Amino acid sequence: MSDGRKKLSGAEYRKRAKEKTEKQDEVIKKMNKLEAFFKKPAVSITDPENDHYSSPPCAMIKTIDGANTEQPDTSTSSTCSNQTVASIVHAGATADILTESLNNAKNENNTLDVSKDPAQWLINDKTRDWIAINGVQQNMHVDFSQSQRLYEDRTRHLSKSLFERQLLNGEKAHRSWLIYSPSAGRVYCGPCLAFGGGTQFGSAGFNDCKNANSRVAQHENSATHKLCILSMKERGNILGRIDQRLTAQLDDEITYWRNVLKRVAATIKALASRGLPFRGHDEKFGSSNNGNYLMTLELLAEFDPFLADHISRYGNPGSGRTSYMSSTICDEFIKLMADTVLHTIVSEIKSAKYFSMIVDSSPDMSHVDQLTFVIRYVQSDGSPIERFLQFFPNTGHKALEMTDAITSALNKFDIEISNCRGQSYDNAANMSGVYNGLQAHIKKLAPKAAYVPCAAHSLNVVGQSAAESCEEACWFFGLLQEVYNFFTASTHRWEILEAQRRSKEDSKAGTSTVKSLSTTRWSARADACKSLLESWHEIYTALQIFEKDITEKPISRSEAKGIRLKLNRLETAFMTVFWGFLLNRLNIANRKLQAVNVDIFTAIQIYDSLIGLMCETRDNFDDYEEKALKLSEIGEYEKEMKRKRKRKLHSDESAEQTEMSGREKLRVSTFLVIIDQLLCELRKRREAYQQFYDKFSFLTNLTTLSPVEVEEKATALKNIYCSDLEEDFVAECQHFRCQCLSSRSQTDTPMILLKWLHDQDLHSVYPNVDIALRMCVCIPITSCSGERSFSCLRRVKNYLRSTMNEDRLNALAILCIESQLLRSLDCDDLINKFATQKARQKTLCK
Repeated sequence: MSDGRKKLSGAEYRKRAKEKTEKQDEVIKKMNKLEAFFKKPAVSITDPENDHYSSPPCAMIKTIDGANTEQPDTSTSSTCSNQTVASIVHAGATADILTESLNNAKNENNTLDVSKDPAQWLINDKTRDWIAINGVQQNMHVDFSQSQRLYEDRTRHLSKSLFERQLLNGEKAHRSWLIYSPSAGRVYCGPCLAFGGGTQFGSAGFNDCKNANSRVAQHENSATHKLCILSMKERGNILGRIDQRLTAQLDDEITYWRNVLKRVAATIKALASRGLPFRGHDEKFGSSNNGNYLMTLELLAEFDPFLADHISRYGNPGSGRTSYMSSTICDEFIKLMADTVLHTIVSEIKSAKYFSMIVDSSPDMSHVDQLTFVIRYVQSDGSPIERFLQFFPNTGHKALEMTDAITSALNKFDIEISNCRGQSYDNAANMSGVYNGLQAHIKKLAPKAAYVPCAAHSLNVVGQSAAESCEEACWFFGLLQEVYNFFTASTHRWEILEAQRRSKEDSKAGTSTVKSLSTTRWSARADACKSLLESWHEIYTALQIFEKDITEKPISRSEAKGIRLKLNRLETAFMTVFWGFLLNRLNIANRKLQAVNVDIFTAIQIYDSLIGLMCETRDNFDDYEEKALKLSEIGEYEKEMKRKRKRKLHSDESAEQTEMSGREKLRVSTFLVIIDQLLCELRKRREAYQQFYDKFSFLTNLTTLSPVEVEEKATALKNIYCSDLEEDFVAECQHFRCQCLSSRSQTDTPMILLKWLHDQDLHSVYPNVDIALRMCVCIPITSCSGERSFSCLRRVKNYLRSTMNEDRLNALAILCIESQLLRSLDCDDLINKFATQKARQKTLCK
């Protein structure tokens, strides 16, 4: 069937073919020959044939993430598609523009004046570009008399033969990189001089005529010289291309997007280091619910014109357009930063070799049990550090399940568990069990991983046992919580207490308010007891006012009267003063033990100091009684104020009674019981560290030991760690003892001793002593870093972010906990890694 079109005649066909041929001829006449675009640049800058070609004024811009996005060239009004150079030349409409661009580049290159003498070069980017394109003037045919030098045997000078190299097979290779300076009488390496080679040939020049051949050959084969040669050729290849304009435009585009990503990366680092949320209800600039991430970018844009312009052009682009400010890019940077920080930590652990583990568990906001994994190791300067690695969700509370989670993590990070030298957990049976606990299973895999119970948890257990040792102590802490509950039950009651505090003329009185107790943190009990001691009179007066107020409910007035009567006892005032002193000392010691830079020797010293303090306090009952009398308005004990009960005596009983007084009963039944319980528990907890202390203690008091004792203890330690310490360890200890006698008279802890070894650069002189000290210092004495990670867990995964997945939780947690490492990351390195991951062009391996 016919398609309805009229068939052309033969004459019409010939006519149209002729018109088409004439149009093609006109286009060809306007085009330059193809050879003109591949002509090599001349050596001389005054050569009229020297051409410097550039690219078309517009092209497709390849962004960093590999996507092709059409962007118009801001320098011209014309645009063109992503075509090859050949196709651009074939299009007659762009031939004149291309020719004009090439002529402009040639004229710009000809106006540059670079001296033929390398000693007079002004090194900058324009000079490097000219040398990369045009090469260098070697000055081989000039007079070398200026390089003349007087030696012992005769006078020598450089010669033309230096510019050629004699090969082993007899051939000669020309040294095109060597340049002679007539003014300085020296030879220079042109590429090294222009591109930053730090050798003599690339800086001051060379004129040692006697050793010229060997020195030139040595420089020619150096890595620095070859790197400068490659840099010059690479720069010349780029500048000599006909798509130079396109390449420059691509570089400008890359620089633009790198500046955008720098601001994005800096914003993510700031928010992640504080554990702040990123997203809001929407992701639109200008919205009041767009979250902290976009809000911070908007804040920066108020003071950054570049970012403000970018947001105005690319803000709220919608799907399918590139802005690099979306939540997807933000999540990718968070993952990239977390991987970089984690890689840094794992590298430090492998470099340190010896490490210890800290493990603890706690439920998060979504009721998922999270097992935290913290590693302690010694840094290169001799100081210990504890780093967070990961949270493990729902591993279970059985020791075998936790062991499997830990070993799988170590295998994932390629960390040898055989290098584990310590483990620290709380006092739970599934953790500290000798036979079936976590420490027992780890010891099967790493027999030298010594278990050390958490000293801070142990000190809390000591305080708890003392607080529950007698009736009066239990009653006192119940009163503390009762006072807090009464005044915080309503704002009216709190206002009455605050009014009493403000009415005090003494600015130091009543500065603390009532505090609540805590079942786990004994620092809260210390704060509550301190607040009651400092605000005793204000609390008592506020209770009196509330009790006499007839407008209050009878039940509230009765509650206030009951609390006031409990406070109005000499025993209560005594317990307030006494527990205020004890809890203050225990709290200060506990805070010291929670520090990272504390070793087991410091822990034993703290426990010994507390034991000595308790022994002295046992004889100070009168001092606490005197302070209690000043605090309370009652001058007698409760038992003395009550009517004595008269009991009928039996026939075999005497009239003399042996009943204790109120003072004696408080001292015997309460004061001494609490002190003795504290002493017993402190000594018991201290013994848990004694075995480990005995192994390394001789290293800290070498000056007080005889050479025979040092040899015995060093041999015992070497036998325990036979795979870590060499046979020279005993001799090193003897030598190190003499070193300490001459330079260190005082006794130090292993941590201070190890730091001194590294500061004095003596760890290479005593390598085995350094190993022993590093193993000792890497042992943790508390699991407080695990507890601190749970504080971060509650900030990162709160009730508004309870649906967060585990990968994002671990990424944000490590960025927040290890914020110091996060802040040290270089944004340029992060952007390079990000560009590598997003690039669509992948390098194929052979």
